[in-house]
Amino acid sequence: MTWKAIVTSFVAAALIAPAANAQNLSAKLKELDAQLTGDLLNDPTRLDWAEQGANYKSEGFADPAIPGGGAAKRFAIGAASPDAWTVQAYVPLLGNIERGETVTIGFWGRAVEAATKDGQGTVGVRVQDNVSPWPGFGDNTVKLGSKWEWHEVSATATVRIPRRTGVVTLQLGAAKQTIEIGQTIVVKGAAKIVGAAPAPASPNEQALASLSAQFELPPPLRETRGELLLRPDQRGWGHSGPPGAFTELENQAIWLGKATRFTVTEKGENRWDVGTSIRLDQGIAAGDHLLVAIAARSESAQTADGNAVVGIRVQSSEPPYPGFADNLFKVGPSWQLIRVRTTATEAIEAGKATIALHFAEAPQVVDIGPVYVFKTEE
Repeated sequence: MTWKAIVTSFVAAALIAPAANAQNLSAKLKELDAQLTGDLLNDPTRLDWAEQGANYKSEGFADPAIPGGGAAKRFAIGAASPDAWTVQAYVPLLGNIERGETVTIGFWGRAVEAATKDGQGTVGVRVQDNVSPWPGFGDNTVKLGSKWEWHEVSATATVRIPRRTGVVTLQLGAAKQTIEIGQTIVVKGAAKIVGAAPAPASPNEQALASLSAQFELPPPLRETRGELLLRPDQRGWGHSGPPGAFTELENQAIWLGKATRFTVTEKGENRWDVGTSIRLDQGIAAGDHLLVAIAARSESAQTADGNAVVGIRVQSSEPPYPGFADNLFKVGPSWQLIRVRTTATEAIEAGKATIALHFAEAPQVVDIGPVYVFKTEE
């Protein structure tokens, strides 16, 4: 299997979260979908929504007291505008919407403060194709009180909205206000969402939701439509090699502020003589499309071009380590986000699926920052 590799140079920002295909939902989203009437159209564990506007600030935060998953995003709008869409957040959709279909949006929300006549926050809600001329439907306004409440709006589609560019827009600019929006669910084929925004199904999923509120994905990954298969903030990787071959670093120049330095003093008999194994939180099925993104830089490398050479493989953690997609990529001296794509040629069961990185291809010193692994649509 051939990898497609893309390298992007960057400086630090922050991290995280993921999605899935509404026609091919992940196991955790299927569990949620089964609790709802209609068909799930978004990933409710995500809060890393794209935003646009001026004179506003936003931040994600986690608090166990927040209903529906313990995470939310706070928006502070500096001045009111006659056009609510002057500040917007975009919830990406995971499936097509056809004319005549019923779409319902539900979310947890509250107002911290609002310079309105009734003291309530105001949020415009609209479903739209997010390309010019931005056709859409279902324009509604939701009022937010001071306590966490579950809000729903429903509408019938008057235009077709394609999955790739479809969004629910949350329009926030109509008032000077500070509001908080938590877990958000979008369905089609139902006029009401059953239940009050169920919490993620497992402690790990709840941790992912909280993490997604606290960080944003690196810019090259923010439009990724897929499900994150591991927590990039956890670095309990399985290193292998001689003493001194790996050192944990604090580095604020990279996302999440941590990296591991791998040192190879001489070319190994095998490239995996110095390496690490990064366990995924889920299994892999044959045919799954994967995107692996690795933050990396070389400190030094005794190679012809001065760039480090790193091996990568998707494999089982148990002997004889069956796997697929063996390949090499080069790493320069500046921090880079290296992205590789592959399609699984075999299944690896949950608890055993790993991304293996191998460093003994040459005498070199390589720093590896956060690693992101997505199961994508294609």
